[in-house]
Amino acid sequence: MIRTFARAVLVGLGTLVPLAALGQAAFPNRPLQIIAPYAAGGAADVLSRFLAKELESRLGQPVIVQNRPGAGTVIGAQALLQAPRDGYTLFISSNSTFTLNPAVMPSLPYDAAQDFEPLAQVATANLVLVTHADHAVRDVAALVAAARAEPDKLTLASFGTATVSHFAGEWFKSVAGIKMAHVPYRGSGPAMNDLVGKHVPFLIDTIVAAKPQIEAGKIRPLAVTSAKRSAMLPDVPTLQELGYPGIDLSSWVALVTAKGIPAEARARLTDALAAVMRDPAALAAMTKSGFEPVYRPYADWPGEITAEIAAMKSIARAAGIKPE
Repeated sequence: MIRTFARAVLVGLGTLVPLAALGQAAFPNRPLQIIAPYAAGGAADVLSRFLAKELESRLGQPVIVQNRPGAGTVIGAQALLQAPRDGYTLFISSNSTFTLNPAVMPSLPYDAAQDFEPLAQVATANLVLVTHADHAVRDVAALVAAARAEPDKLTLASFGTATVSHFAGEWFKSVAGIKMAHVPYRGSGPAMNDLVGKHVPFLIDTIVAAKPQIEAGKIRPLAVTSAKRSAMLPDVPTLQELGYPGIDLSSWVALVTAKGIPAEARARLTDALAAVMRDPAALAAMTKSGFEPVYRPYADWPGEITAEIAAMKSIARAAGIKPE
């Protein structure tokens, strides 16, 4: 009887090994979620839902977007880090979370360089310096000349204090050696409405927000703030081209997990995301939503994030940028 029982135990243990291996290989075997630190309905939320749908078709499990807006994306980042580190919770956000917040907030509940593990950058929302169509200033050279002639008389709006729009404006003013009063808005919509209504003369906003007004002839683009021209506005020069070296700032979007998820889960997620970013139809749909697809896995996330934080801190100190 003892020998029979022992053989049964050994046979049972033998069956457990392939079952365990099968369980590991089956990731994911239940729904996943993407935490989006933005309100529903905005461009970033649209991108989050698009990626969720694309990943769902490749992972074979539902991928649900959970909107967790607030505190400059901090609430969403906390939600990711408080979730089980099993690969079933992802987080999509921009440099607001990873480099701008650390540059201006003295205390954060996360370490941007160490607590996150990137799957890849997926898109860029480039920024453009614009004025209303009737303004006498027709180009950046004329803007700089006018600002130098009367420091702080001209105003430059952004879609919020300590946002990428604000940082880009301060970087431009610093390199150009000019002073313009900063006018922060609570969001892109109000800022763009006031520019079109001629209540403010200049604004740095995303091309996503600006392009419809440019095409309608209501506003005029002067320059983009990225190092390369945007495919969405190919005729608009960069600030670097116009003689303002080093300026390169856009709103980049990355899909990340919390650090420490299982290697098998990370590999499966990475492969699925790479497949999305190789799909011409998916890239076309992303472009149509207003984002420029950019697939860039990070070979050295901690190093790149730390370097960008340092650059943003320098801009923040020089301009006195502080969080609201």
